[in-house]
Amino acid sequence: MRKNNSKIFVTDYDKTILYTFLCLIVIGLLIQLDINSARNSMTYFYKQFAFAFVSMVLALFTLFYVNIQKLRRWNMFLILLTMALLVLVLIKGTSIKGAVRGINLGIVYFQPSYLARIALIFYVANIIDRKRDELAKSGVVDFLKHFLPLLVIAGSIYALIMAGQHFSALVISAASLVSLLFLGGMRFRIVGVLLLILIIGAFGIIKMGASFRSDRIEIFKKYCLLIRDDNIKIDQSKEYQVKESLTALTSGKLFGTGADRGRAKHYYLPEARTDYVFTVVGEEFGFLGAIIVFGLHCLLFIKTMLMAYKQTDFYLRLVAMGLGLNIFFNVLVNVGVSMSILPSTGNTLPFISYGGTALLIDSISIGAILSISAKRKPI
Repeated sequence: MRKNNSKIFVTDYDKTILYTFLCLIVIGLLIQLDINSARNSMTYFYKQFAFAFVSMVLALFTLFYVNIQKLRRWNMFLILLTMALLVLVLIKGTSIKGAVRGINLGIVYFQPSYLARIALIFYVANIIDRKRDELAKSGVVDFLKHFLPLLVIAGSIYALIMAGQHFSALVISAASLVSLLFLGGMRFRIVGVLLLILIIGAFGIIKMGASFRSDRIEIFKKYCLLIRDDNIKIDQSKEYQVKESLTALTSGKLFGTGADRGRAKHYYLPEARTDYVFTVVGEEFGFLGAIIVFGLHCLLFIKTMLMAYKQTDFYLRLVAMGLGLNIFFNVLVNVGVSMSILPSTGNTLPFISYGGTALLIDSISIGAILSISAKRKPI
């Protein structure tokens, strides 16, 4: 018999997801140009431009040439590679502000914790798909019995991430995985048990871990509008960034101060390029500018979830939903921190903040989502 050498071509895909992604990339570059030109340091912008170009190429390559279903057999290899990289970071990693989260490769500061979040989504989606019936019927004891390897692998990866002091990555990943398990059919009471364990674990990390996390909680209680307590006394140097972020956001009002009058980017907000880039958007382009950026992220998430629900292949549905949740939870945390709705944590805004690893991984995620949405036929 002759082998079938016909090639498979993409005939259609979700263009709204692609155009929204590209729009966010362009907005991110314009914001980074604005910030870095004000600081007379264009090196960061040139790097981000290079990251953006490579990211778009990788996203399109994944869309047209990567079959997510066929990559399923490599899920365990990706998990092992991720764990090896996380261990390597602890041995050879570069310390930045007391945290060892990545390896300095010269061109990029590579952080395996971002890769870990994606690897876990593929792994968990595979487990749920294979044990869908067990998940829907399991009580607490049965869940531990049927899904012990999942808990061990996720727990091991989270322990390695926490050893590198990347708490926000752990929280976002855990929220994504619990949501994915729920969407995969897990019972409400098991969801409740997992959430309780996560909350207790997070509380323990904050109380018994590094002192800066407890300080951030105190700052949060002082500045959060919902639970504001003006009687809390905090070292001004520790609360400076949160205070400046709220000052900049409120000064933006409806239409913003304009790029020429923005204050935060002139080193009043040290992390304006990364963790607090949403603050710069809100200050210079006002509530309208901020809501456009946030709205584009919401559109990306909604279109991803709607596309995922249309998939007849349950595994691909779970992968698409998991990748969408991972990106969107990241958005919610970053925006929440900027507005002091959440405690301060080192977390970037997808496609907008400066950062090579996050941009590359998130863009590959979009490429995978587009690949799942694609219709193909042999030529």
